[in-house]
Amino acid sequence: MTTRPTLPSRGMLFYFLLCTLSMIWPGALIANRIEPMVMGLPFFVFWYIAWVFAMFVGLVICYRRESAKEVDDE
Repeated sequence: MTTRPTLPSRGMLFYFLLCTLSMIWPGALIANRIEPMVMGLPFFVFWYIAWVFAMFVGLVICYRRESAKEVDDE
């Protein structure tokens, strides 16, 4: 028997919305500059890399919470 998939918590949905918006229109306007250079990269490139890493960390946390729920349910 298969169970119906559930949505992540509202906090995680808000987190991913914040990460996504920071990489497109509102966030890109803030970071759309070359100076300052961060680790030899233009700030705009560093901004994107930082947010991609932040989304990765959020996905790992979400995965661990969901897999812990599945283990508790069994």
